[in-house]
Amino acid sequence: MTTDNTNTTRNDSLAARTDTWLQSFLVWSPGQRDIIKTVALVLMVLDHINLIFQLKQEWMFLAGRGAFPLFALVWGLNLSRHAHIRQPAINRLWGWGIIAQFAYYLAGFPWYEGNILFAFAVAAQVLTWCETRSGGRTAAAILLMALWGPLSGTSYGIAGLLMLAVSHRLYRAEDRTERLALVACLLAVIPALNLATSDAAAVAGLVMTVLTVGLVSCAGKSLPRFWPGDFFPTFYACHLAVLGVLAL
Repeated sequence: MTTDNTNTTRNDSLAARTDTWLQSFLVWSPGQRDIIKTVALVLMVLDHINLIFQLKQEWMFLAGRGAFPLFALVWGLNLSRHAHIRQPAINRLWGWGIIAQFAYYLAGFPWYEGNILFAFAVAAQVLTWCETRSGGRTAAAILLMALWGPLSGTSYGIAGLLMLAVSHRLYRAEDRTERLALVACLLAVIPALNLATSDAAAVAGLVMTVLTVGLVSCAGKSLPRFWPGDFFPTFYACHLAVLGVLAL
């Protein structure tokens, strides 16, 4: 009995230390969030340049696998500042998604494939509807995901929605066990985003994400926010338009 109690105490202590370390690793100041978004932007631009100009540089492609997971984690942390996802914020995402879709097509992507801003909008809308615990809205959420699936081939599909949902829930979890379970889910979901492409892409996405988060979590804690609120969707639409024009 004493041995069992000792082992239980040690396991609890290890879980507590792991949880504390993970929180210091995954919770960032406003300045750190903007650093992570900046890294993600650079990775995204490299990936798009490689794709749009058909450079076929493997290193640019692999580096780009880290962009979406980094954006997703920052998005999840930002949403945790509010008790619920606000519908006006979701509406802005829908609006930016529509604007960016024209630039997405100009950059050479199929017109029927939704850009990544739609992935964020769909995820946020589904999460909001599911929070209401209404049968009608739950059905609407399922329908929205079903509609998004065939249109999301270039935006990580259902795996992308799962990545966003796990990121959202991670920063709202109050129970230690739930947080640890969600981190384990992240370590599985991030490689799954690119597993259909190649094993190298799956590993690269995880490595770039962990490496960036690890480095940023050690620095910039006192740095204030330096990007305006709508900088990412604005930059996203503009850089696609510029690259699309240059590629003509």
